[in-house]
Amino acid sequence: MSSDGDDVEMVDPLDGYTTVDCAPAPVSGEKEHKLRSDVWEYFDLIKYKDGSKKGDIGQMILSAKNGQLSSRVRKIDQMKFRDLISELLIARNVPLALVEWKEFRDICAYLNEDAKPISRNTGKADIVKKHNARKEVIRNILKLAPGRMCLTSYMWTSVTTIRYISLNVHFLDQNWELKKYLLRFCELPPPHTAIIVKDGLVKIDPVVLKLRKSVKSLKKSQVRKQKFLDIVDTLGMSAIRRGIRQDVKTRWNSTYIMLDSCLVYRSVFAHLKEVDSDYKDFPTDEEWDQIEMFTKFLKTFYDLTTLFSGSKYPTSNLYFEGVCQVQVLLKKESTNEIEFIRDMVKEMQQKFNNYWENLSPILAIALVLDPRLKLKYLNFAYTKLYPDVRQLESKVVDVREDMKKLYNEYYTLSRASGSGTQNFGIQTGANSAHQGSEWIQEYAAAQESGGDLQSDCQSWINILARNMDLLINLSIS
Repeated sequence: MSSDGDDVEMVDPLDGYTTVDCAPAPVSGEKEHKLRSDVWEYFDLIKYKDGSKKGDIGQMILSAKNGQLSSRVRKIDQMKFRDLISELLIARNVPLALVEWKEFRDICAYLNEDAKPISRNTGKADIVKKHNARKEVIRNILKLAPGRMCLTSYMWTSVTTIRYISLNVHFLDQNWELKKYLLRFCELPPPHTAIIVKDGLVKIDPVVLKLRKSVKSLKKSQVRKQKFLDIVDTLGMSAIRRGIRQDVKTRWNSTYIMLDSCLVYRSVFAHLKEVDSDYKDFPTDEEWDQIEMFTKFLKTFYDLTTLFSGSKYPTSNLYFEGVCQVQVLLKKESTNEIEFIRDMVKEMQQKFNNYWENLSPILAIALVLDPRLKLKYLNFAYTKLYPDVRQLESKVVDVREDMKKLYNEYYTLSRASGSGTQNFGIQTGANSAHQGSEWIQEYAAAQESGGDLQSDCQSWINILARNMDLLINLSIS
């Protein structure tokens, strides 16, 4: 800084040839140089009364504003600052109003007084801009995808209980790596649940509501909870340690878990009614029987949903058998002697048949592509759905023709692009969760007793043997 006696005034920097009192002054007669270093951005040149202009090294450490000294901090990049704010808003799911909170702005100003506050509209615009840029990146990636793509949808409920449905794409990229991207999502009007199962739940809604209130009362009242635990000890059920699960109304699988857990403590709820006069939501014996029958019926859907949701194994070849099992179950229960079960299944079948007609050919192709199953297993599965032989054979022929069309399309694309076969490191491990299914075991037993498995293997051995003979003859000739 300048001495107290100096008469100085501030001038614009970088306006000529200058010297700095922290460096030797240029020798008279030598050519002076322009100041090119970025460091001069942090200097205010000072004009002394002798006409010289100098920059003070102290200005790199201290700055003066409103007659007060303060430490100098690096100049803020406003666009980088806004980008970091948008990252915060996205990653932490905080409201856009955050940028207008006085406390947030005070923190920013304390860290750097040059930080310019933004409005919530600016924050929203920055997020939309980032979203559009990411969309463009994904669009360019999809253009380079060499093969077909698989579209899937997912549904969920946000922390604000708003229901959404999303569209996702899955494909293999040029490096044979499985990729997944979220393409779009939108708000989904209620009901947010599995449509077929929802129709079944409607039939016992009053009973489910009673149990839901019972579970909530246990969670809210410590006194009632303690009474419940005392009864568990009295009945010698402490070793079960199953616990009562509370459901989420918009998720049918959580409702199933709640019903299943309450059935375990059915006798405890019965005793709780006797010792707690305020407990008014106790189901009757008939309602308990309905819950038990419905929970047993719902278990098939729950197990399949759990299987389909696996992420450690392929699932595309599992859907056909799973959906077939649902079809068989609905047909069986449509003749149930209990009226409310029959009525419930009737409504569920109407929805299911629409899905089955549209999706079964696609699911069947995925099944046939499993080298353990192929067309023979498809024929076996169809026997459970189509007792009429002609209808069964027609369905199998339709799948075979669809696969031929699919192969020819891929073959044409492959020839057009000039791509050849590549040796990729593909995992050969099967989905262990599916290896022991009842249908697979039944099919394997039937094949072994009929000799089909042995003949299938023998046919492959014969093909390999013929190819080996051909190679030997070519090498000799």
